[in-house]
Amino acid sequence: MFIGIYQSITTLVIVGAFYVMDFVFMRRYDRQRQAGKGWAWDYTLLTMLMGLALILQPLLLPYLGWRTAAPIGLALQIFGLVIIVASFGLHIWARTHLQKFYAERIELQPGHRVVDTGAYAWVRHPVITSFFALAIGLFLVNPALPTLLVIVYTFWDFGRAARQEEILLSKNLPAYPAYMERTPRFLPYLRRRK
Repeated sequence: MFIGIYQSITTLVIVGAFYVMDFVFMRRYDRQRQAGKGWAWDYTLLTMLMGLALILQPLLLPYLGWRTAAPIGLALQIFGLVIIVASFGLHIWARTHLQKFYAERIELQPGHRVVDTGAYAWVRHPVITSFFALAIGLFLVNPALPTLLVIVYTFWDFGRAARQEEILLSKNLPAYPAYMERTPRFLPYLRRRK
């Protein structure tokens, strides 16, 4: 199991890569937006502070984490990195299809439509699924109390946001209730429904 500075560097690379990817998507698609804020600086600041805490914890508060010399520790960390890479791939795939309709706040855009292509053909909230996978992957890389709290927060906050978004879109997009009926929320069906 890699620990200490190696966990911090790994977490820094992961968090940094996520923010670079997020900023690239926001810059690219925010210009296409017709209304709304898109970017929420207060939320961005909160997540940056959480990221900083995850980066510094292995160095400053290592006793908050779980460590083992057994091979299972390294295996879990490698599995966590695989989950993170998959979460990045899902995030890119979803954001490429969602484009200007992505916002950090729940809002309706002029000309808003149901996006049901790419990852959205499989699940209603693939961006949120990517956030769940990222949080789980970070926990496996650094099994510690702060990363566990990030998982709890991520599932609570984004689960709530998904429900609020579904209410808004169901009321304003006539095709959305049918989309909800045929498409699962976060995880695809093991077998495609007819």
